[in-house]
Amino acid sequence: MTRLIFFIVCITLGAGAGWWWSLLSSAPAQPVFSDRETAPSPPFKTALGTRENRVNPPQKASLQHAETKATDTSSYPRVTSYHDGIMKVAPSVVSLYARSSQNTTVTGSTSQGSGVIVAGDGIVLTNLHLIDGLDVITVVLSDGRSFPARLIGSDQETDLAVVRIDVNNLPYLRLDEAAPLRVGDIVLAIGNPFGVGQTVTQGIVSATRRRVAGGSVWQNFIQIDAAINPGNSGGALINPFGQLVGVNTAVFRGDSGAMGIGFSIPADLLAQVVPQIIENGSVVRGWLGIGVDDPAMFHTLRNQGISGAVITDVLADSPASLGGLKRSDVVQALGEQPINNATQLLLEVSALPPGATVKLTVLRSTLATSLTDPTQVVEFKRVDLKVTLGTRPTPGVTRDLQ
Repeated sequence: MTRLIFFIVCITLGAGAGWWWSLLSSAPAQPVFSDRETAPSPPFKTALGTRENRVNPPQKASLQHAETKATDTSSYPRVTSYHDGIMKVAPSVVSLYARSSQNTTVTGSTSQGSGVIVAGDGIVLTNLHLIDGLDVITVVLSDGRSFPARLIGSDQETDLAVVRIDVNNLPYLRLDEAAPLRVGDIVLAIGNPFGVGQTVTQGIVSATRRRVAGGSVWQNFIQIDAAINPGNSGGALINPFGQLVGVNTAVFRGDSGAMGIGFSIPADLLAQVVPQIIENGSVVRGWLGIGVDDPAMFHTLRNQGISGAVITDVLADSPASLGGLKRSDVVQALGEQPINNATQLLLEVSALPPGATVKLTVLRSTLATSLTDPTQVVEFKRVDLKVTLGTRPTPGVTRDLQ
């Protein structure tokens, strides 16, 4: 009997010990952390199951997590629609029709384009070429209302005109609200191409301060690749936030069938010109009476790395002549503003009123040498001159002398 009891106790103890050992051997190893180590994250669920993975989570799950983290751009701002910006601007963009009251059968006696309301009391900005020589002008608002318009003034140099309709409390666009455009910025063109109704096209800024051969120096265009078609002229160029950045005015059409080259007048130039047209009916610009070119056109200056605006001609009895400017002078500063090229000098001068006295800093050759001779090294002295600006003549008169 005693032996039987002992045998049962041994079997029970052995079974218990075996069960305890099996539990102990199946538990995962626990790492030991130094003072500088941190404990792993709490248990997590993976796509492979619900098993707890305290130390070594499955490799596949780890890679999936890394990939998600690398491509997650949810924190970046995204524009999925330009609807809000367009709807903000659309009521301020109008359709414009013009014709001659004398003869409507002659080709060119009618015109159709677009315009932008720039003041709530009926001030509409458009292109001069749309209404030039035409005396019956009609403006159609985005809501379908139609009004006769009368010409307030224009500026041939920038191809801008301002008309007025007799209506108040109109939605309008500010000329100075947007930041200057950069190459690559998204732009939207709004107008009435072919008379089909208000239409929006999208593109980017391809270039800024672009000039067209034969055009005025003041046509300092934004080049865009948004579709510009007949009827878009005078319409708004906006950014995605619904701010006016330009007025569409031209498109390049060559025999090669080129596409995607449109031109707009930048808002900073509009802000300079339009208030003068509204107030005076025209734009009055400062004038020197000079011909200018860039130093890169002259071997000597290019080789010596000289920047500025090179005076190539001086009109007799002009402000430049009376102020002491000479041919081959290189204008490097107007007041405190550095001058880097010929176009900049002309734009800076034209932005000033006639009668203003300006200081010009020029480099003048110490010898009568040719600036076109690549073998010459020309020595210059610095000269400061004070010149009182005149009034720029009517376009077409001494046009090449600015």
